[in-house]
Amino acid sequence: MNLSDAQILELNELCNAVVDETLTEKQKEALCQWLKSSLEARQFYVRVTGLSASLCHYSGEMQTGEPDGGASSISHVRRWWALSILALAASVALAVWARVPARHADPIASSPPAEEEFVAQLTGGKDCRWAADSSPIAPAGRLRKGQHVELDSGFAHITFDSGAQVLLHGPASLDVNSAWSATLNHGTLQASLPPEANGLKISNPTVEVVDIGTDFTMIADGGGTAAEVLVLKGEVEAAPKMPADQQPMVLREREARRFASSGVSTIDDSAQKFAKLDEAVSLDHFVAPVGYAHWSFDESSGVQFKAESYGLPSTAPAARVEIVTNSSTQLHTGGRYQSALRFDGNNYAKAAFPGISDSLPHTIAFWTKVPIDAPPSSAYAMVAWGANSKKFGSHPFHIGWNRNRNEGLIGVLRTDYGRGYAIGATPLRDGRWHHVAVVFIPRDDPESPMEVKQYVDGVLEGEGRSSPPGSDIFMSTESSAATNGSIWLGCRIRINGIPGDRFCGDMDELVIANRALEPREIVHLMNTNQLEE
Repeated sequence: MNLSDAQILELNELCNAVVDETLTEKQKEALCQWLKSSLEARQFYVRVTGLSASLCHYSGEMQTGEPDGGASSISHVRRWWALSILALAASVALAVWARVPARHADPIASSPPAEEEFVAQLTGGKDCRWAADSSPIAPAGRLRKGQHVELDSGFAHITFDSGAQVLLHGPASLDVNSAWSATLNHGTLQASLPPEANGLKISNPTVEVVDIGTDFTMIADGGGTAAEVLVLKGEVEAAPKMPADQQPMVLREREARRFASSGVSTIDDSAQKFAKLDEAVSLDHFVAPVGYAHWSFDESSGVQFKAESYGLPSTAPAARVEIVTNSSTQLHTGGRYQSALRFDGNNYAKAAFPGISDSLPHTIAFWTKVPIDAPPSSAYAMVAWGANSKKFGSHPFHIGWNRNRNEGLIGVLRTDYGRGYAIGATPLRDGRWHHVAVVFIPRDDPESPMEVKQYVDGVLEGEGRSSPPGSDIFMSTESSAATNGSIWLGCRIRINGIPGDRFCGDMDELVIANRALEPREIVHLMNTNQLEE
């Protein structure tokens, strides 16, 4: 099957560790497992390590003066290291390939079609006029994976779930490939990436651009014969597609190139184009104001934790910690911001929260710190609530960490919900604070009634997928008056009450928002401990 965004992120981290010579034994074991079991992983590995070799090679060629002996030696070692990795990757891929049984069909082509997946949103615009032969996109409308966007005139601002933002200048034609990639068929596209969204890929018949953390513009002609790339800030990796033997190049701030079938060339009027691109465009923003409740857990004593709220129908109540067994653990501890709430595997908290069990868009965000030695029995659950929708029955929602190695890495963020679950990529069991945000968007599809997006430390990590047959996730068609209408912290919930499963770790700055937060809002919340009002 095709690699998911979370799997790509995990593989990218492992490949970077190889190149940086920081690969741990645990990472080595995980990488070997990927190379043994996945053709796509092997292809990805060869591409990334090959790119590393190319970048090292080009950095050596870009010396403008005579390097000293030490620099030359280091450059030589790094180039040799990168090229050695490439050779090793090819050897591993060939060795594993030889042991894979022959198949009658391409495993990628024969994989079952994925369910409809939304990966972006129209977050702004100005005088948008859509092509007559294409479906117009409603303000704040969601964009599907594979959706074709045809803008006749005006400006359309699209935010990808990865956090990348692009501004289309009409007339323009764009194919949305995933949360991390798109194809510009013709027209002008301006891309802006926060650090958390590094790696956006914009393709064209003449060039493929990978954003390394920057703002850049691509201008493509209508015939697919040429495209111009102008870097406003940061740097990009640009890989020419024609002629086929050209190597990728790195373009830095205020550099520009034209890519065509005849080759790569400079842009004569780049100064004028940069000046025009620097002009700000006044856009109408389509995202509604956000209402939220926020628990800081900054109280120094007691079992009551007050919440502040903004834009909600009623004031959010306090969360009350209930001690289930005798415990000597202090409930209050040092937090990411001031104080935090500590769960020792025995205690839990709850607060009445009207509407949390209804099928409505919302976002749950908080900081968490999980002990390195936390046992699998403490994986359920950091945050939980029941459901009132017939689509879910009484299937509860649980945000915890994964303890099932057959469904993902142990210790990564996991969200369970009706008919599905989502798995992250960053292990949380490291004794450090991590920011977690999970976005929930109801859908009309009875087979996939909820769209779920997970973010760890501001980075998109894991989207919802269907639960496998025989999953140990609790399902029922009955209603649950015992758990619905409340938010539960530090425990798993069932239809008839609270089982013995408890979370072990710390929690700080819990936020419940009444809509799906944009990636930039999640990053802003993480960095400032405040939501934009």
